[in-house]
Amino acid sequence: MLKRPFRFAEALRLGVSEQQLRSRRFRRVFHDVHVFVDLPDSTALRADAALLILPDSAAFCGLTAARLYGLPVPDDDERLHVAVPSWTPTIPRIKELVVHSYSIPIEQIRKRDGRWLVAPERLFLELAATLPRIELIVAGDQMLRRDLTTPDALDAFLRRCRRRRGVRKARTAVPMLERNTDSPPESRLRMLLVDAGLPRPVANRDVFHDTIPGLRLARPDLSYPELKIAIQYEGRHHQEDSRQYAYDIERDGHLIDRQWIVIRVNKDGLFRYPGIVVERVRRAIAQRRLAVPR
Repeated sequence: MLKRPFRFAEALRLGVSEQQLRSRRFRRVFHDVHVFVDLPDSTALRADAALLILPDSAAFCGLTAARLYGLPVPDDDERLHVAVPSWTPTIPRIKELVVHSYSIPIEQIRKRDGRWLVAPERLFLELAATLPRIELIVAGDQMLRRDLTTPDALDAFLRRCRRRRGVRKARTAVPMLERNTDSPPESRLRMLLVDAGLPRPVANRDVFHDTIPGLRLARPDLSYPELKIAIQYEGRHHQEDSRQYAYDIERDGHLIDRQWIVIRVNKDGLFRYPGIVVERVRRAIAQRRLAVPR
C-alpha cells in the first residue's frame, strides 16, 4: 500500500487510522487520496491517484498525456488533464484536475503502464491547440524518436480532422519534424536555422573515414555534409564531464583535419544570442559555396 496512492477506506481496512493519515508520515494528493510522504511527486503518481476517483473510462490527455509518454513539454501547467465521456453522470471537481467532457473513439486511445492515454496522433493535435509552434516541434521530434508514431500516421490522422482547433498548425509542423534528433536543444537549434531561411541541416548523420571503410569519425548533431559543415550543441554535461569533453575535442579534431568547419553552440548561444549563431552558420555556408568550383 505504501508504494502507491490509496483512499481513506482502504487505509482503514489495512489498519491505518485517521489520526495516522493526518500525521507527517502521509500526505494528501487529492481529497480522500493519500500517499506515503517519502514517495516523490510526479505526474505518474498524481495520475494514479486521480484514477482512484475517476471513472474507468477516463483517459489522460493534453500536457498530462505528453508527460506520461515521456515527452518534453513546458512545465507552466502542472495540473492533470483528463478526458471523460460526455455522458458521465458525476465528475469530481478538484482544483488540480482539469476534466474535459467529451467522448474519444476507442481507436484514438492507448493503454500505457496501466493508464489510458490519448493516442499520439490525437495528442499531437491537442498539443498544437495549446503550445507554441516550436514547443510542438520539440515534442513531435521526440514522438518520432521514441517510435510513438510516424509522419505518415500523423498526416493520415490530421487529414481526417477538419475545423479542429490547432489542425492548421499541426499540419504545417509535421514536415518540420525530425526522427533523428536526440534532444530538445537540437530541435530548437535546427528550427532556429530553418526559420532564419538557411537550408535545413541533416540531423545526426555519421561521418566516416575517407579511406578506411566503416570507421566512423563523428556524428554531428547537425550538419551540411556536402559543404563539410558540422554544428554541435554543447550542453552542460559536455563541460562538466571530463571524459565527454575529451571525446568532443578528439571528435572535432578528426573533422577539422579533414577540412570540416565545426561550429559549437552552447545554451547561451541558443537562447541569448541566437542571431550570432545564425550569422556564424550563414557565413560558413557562404564561405563553402564560394569555394566550390563552378
